[in-house]
Amino acid sequence: MALPEHLIPVVTRIEALVVSAPPSPWRLTVQSGIGGLTDVGFGPDTDLLLVVSSQGRGVFDCTTGERVARDGDVETDFHDASRMLADGVGPLDGISVPMAGLNGGGLSGGTSDGWTVDDFTLEWPHHTLLLNGPFSWPYDINGQLWKLGAESELRAFGFSTTGLSLVIATSSDVIAWSRPSA
Repeated sequence: MALPEHLIPVVTRIEALVVSAPPSPWRLTVQSGIGGLTDVGFGPDTDLLLVVSSQGRGVFDCTTGERVARDGDVETDFHDASRMLADGVGPLDGISVPMAGLNGGGLSGGTSDGWTVDDFTLEWPHHTLLLNGPFSWPYDINGQLWKLGAESELRAFGFSTTGLSLVIATSSDVIAWSRPSA
């Protein structure tokens, strides 16, 4: 099937982008290899990222990059994949955290001040991950646009509900950026 003519400039622009970090005020805070990663989720109204993997679960504070909790117990039934919820640990203990990943779900696709993310599959199985500047979108040829990655084992991509943290989670890595509050 041929690409519709009106989308050719958009696809051409996206394909020409090189992978880069988000612009200021975003800064890299977390870059961690996590084998067997299945799901991630942010605690309600926080930048605390719960990560679930075949090795247990952990929590990263995406504002500082610090891993603030780790539980290697894989025997405990802490993850309800069908409801896309997981029990928190450490500072999220006692909280049922909505998850996104292997079993579905999703992180927030935008912030209150207009930053958004898009996931385009231009060449299967690679997900082209885009960050759009405030109130921009990829269909505007003059919009602000950054290509954050091209991932084949994507689990989740999006913002915390505070809008201050942005995460890419794959089957083996988690990367997060944070920015100061507005």
